[in-house]
Amino acid sequence: GFAHVGVLRALEERSLEPDFIFGCSMGGIIGALAACGLGGARIQEIVEKKLGARALAPGKGGSFLGSAGIARVLREHLCDRFEELEIPFAVTTVDLHSGELVVLDSGKLMPALRATIAIPGILPAYEIDDRALADGGLLNNLPVDLIRKRTTSPVVAVNVGEPANRPLDLSEPSLWHQMGSLIEGDRPLTADLFMKAFLIPQADLTRRRLRRHPPDVLITPELPDDFVMESFRRRDLAIEAGYQAAIRALPKLDEPRRERASA
Repeated sequence: GFAHVGVLRALEERSLEPDFIFGCSMGGIIGALAACGLGGARIQEIVEKKLGARALAPGKGGSFLGSAGIARVLREHLCDRFEELEIPFAVTTVDLHSGELVVLDSGKLMPALRATIAIPGILPAYEIDDRALADGGLLNNLPVDLIRKRTTSPVVAVNVGEPANRPLDLSEPSLWHQMGSLIEGDRPLTADLFMKAFLIPQADLTRRRLRRHPPDVLITPELPDDFVMESFRRRDLAIEAGYQAAIRALPKLDEPRRERASA
């Protein structure tokens, strides 16, 4: 998700400012900071200094980790409500009770962000209006179809989903012996298998959605196979990968729209 920061830097270099931002999971957090009017350099400073393993805490409600520490960091830099943001903004979440996609774009901002990052079992679902909301990636990780309804501008989509085809080492000890390693970026096999069960259907669903609703520009940062969601100490690598991928992809915005659509 830190790769989004590099994409923002590349957009700024081309003097491109979004007129709407739609985020999911970590894209929701970075998107909210951008929608608040913070530039790429300032967002990079925040994520490098404050959004790391130290912002995580033991979880509750069936989750391994908690999101209260992340919320404390974000409150220092974000406004209170969606309506106060400089750029219109929305996030996708999923109601775990009904199994339905829920878009949040008004009211309190922080509960929405805590909901959109809530990977089931990893971070706790967040209750809003009697709904138990979790990571929108369960149903719509790259909401190109939804942002098309909000703007007529060209759509730039950034796909930072962890690759579903990353090989596993099935010889590792049990999770009990490696419980403390997860937040250090050394993912235990049990957690790896859990994430695979989440990522494989997510990747397939994203491919299907992109075929039906292609963006004008798709940016997919290239990261090594051993780079995983909790690789906080290697965030600089992700940021640079996002920047380089955006530099390669953004010139497509200069092409006629019909040519882009057929590419």
